[in-house]
Amino acid sequence: MRPTREDPFIKLFLSRYEDGSWAEADVKKPDAIDRKNPAVDQLATRTPDGRTLAIEHTIIEPFAGEKEDLASFAPAFLDIEKDASLVVPGRWLEVFVPVGALRNQPPPERKAMAKSVHVWIESNRLTLPLGRGKHTCQVTGPPGKPSFNITLNVRVTPLKRGSADEPGLLHVRRQQVDANLGRVIEKALRRKLPKLVNTKADKRILLLERQHMKLLPEMMVREIEARRASFPDLAHIDEIWIVETILYGTAFGGTYLRFELYDKNGDIIRSYDFNEGTLISES
Repeated sequence: MRPTREDPFIKLFLSRYEDGSWAEADVKKPDAIDRKNPAVDQLATRTPDGRTLAIEHTIIEPFAGEKEDLASFAPAFLDIEKDASLVVPGRWLEVFVPVGALRNQPPPERKAMAKSVHVWIESNRLTLPLGRGKHTCQVTGPPGKPSFNITLNVRVTPLKRGSADEPGLLHVRRQQVDANLGRVIEKALRRKLPKLVNTKADKRILLLERQHMKLLPEMMVREIEARRASFPDLAHIDEIWIVETILYGTAFGGTYLRFELYDKNGDIIRSYDFNEGTLISES
């Protein structure tokens, strides 16, 4: 079985699921066997009773096109944070660029936009008021292209009462402007439910991965429940779990993972917490 990113997640989940009765289950990857007929990510068979458990995993983006948007944003804008001359002592400056600003833009336009935001911060950083505010940034286009404006959302927070000798911080990040989580959920259900329903198993689990702090589990549950009439196959899914990987793989979080099961009202009814491959909490 070829390794995939979700392998360690599913392995840990099975190690504790139903009081650990699936920890020694025989696991196969039907999808890796027959690529022409996509199947679930993993099919576990438990001994000695022979019961089977189908698991399908997918990442839920906080908005449609998040991965694509990040891919265009990161190379253009994150280098601005490396300019130490932009940091204001005693201040934490957060500059948010509208999501989608760089989408479908060729490299010269992306470079021009990043340069204009850089210049705007350089020119305005010392006079920005505390708190939140919206500011117009003029983007000087590449040769032969007209200039245009974008709106920056800026938040300025004092550090230690604004002491001048307190090192400052600068973050340039994206600001979500469209609430389209429903579209993301619909896409995931269309792709994943047929795999689960078409798999012969005693139990079927949909495992949704949450990578972003602002994407609350209750929001995901609410969007799924609102679409039960449109996706009758949901009736054949026994449980929908959420695995939180917000800190996974970071210097701060390491290998921390959290699995959560919610009811239809968005209330949590079971959870497992793992760190370094060991169960550290269960409720």
